[in-house]
Amino acid sequence: MNLKSTRVLSVSVIVILIGACSNLYKKDIAEGVIEYSCNAIDKKENLSFTIPSKMLVKFKNDYYAAELEAGLGFAKMKFISDPIKKEFRSQVFFFEKRQSTMNFSEVEMSNHYLPDYDVVYGKETQIIAGYKCEKATLKFKNGTPSYDIWFTKQIAIKNPNWSNAYYKIDGVLMNYCMKKYGLELHFIATSVSIATIDDSYFNINEEYKDVKNSEIEKLFDGFFSFIKPKNPFLAIR
Repeated sequence: MNLKSTRVLSVSVIVILIGACSNLYKKDIAEGVIEYSCNAIDKKENLSFTIPSKMLVKFKNDYYAAELEAGLGFAKMKFISDPIKKEFRSQVFFFEKRQSTMNFSEVEMSNHYLPDYDVVYGKETQIIAGYKCEKATLKFKNGTPSYDIWFTKQIAIKNPNWSNAYYKIDGVLMNYCMKKYGLELHFIATSVSIATIDDSYFNINEEYKDVKNSEIEKLFDGFFSFIKPKNPFLAIR
């Protein structure tokens, strides 16, 4: 290969790499996938095969849905936030296919589980999964110890936390804790990528039986109960 050919090849490789990086770290993307690592706050629980190892969040037109698998794929969960109807849908497969839909009042009762808090925004920033993130400290009004989460405004999802415990923070969560089905899990974004998401992804197939959310909560409380610590208190931090 002559020198001219080598230079052409080198330039081509650089262009390809730049294009790949721009897809990975493009700001203000409105449709794509965020992958998070997932670990239990209680280190003993991480030893259990029932703890999810990752979470995928797919988003489009301000809709977003989180997918997790537990028990080596034995239990599958999908949580859909509908910003138009202000509904939160849970789709689970654990022995049977079941789904529940909560309206906004039910979301406030179930998902806004943290004690009332004020948000103090810090000046610190850090890069997570290629995106500039800001720090927010939650100061609880009842004296519960404060803690930090990290979020970004460089992903274009409007009011992304309306259906979760961090509803006062206007930004996509990138490093945070969340309690679900009696477990407290720590999520850190590991990658963000552009992807085409079909509109049907945010709907639930009719083969899933419609039940109350309390029934799904009870089902998974039983699934995870044997790995919980003897102390029933799980610190919110």
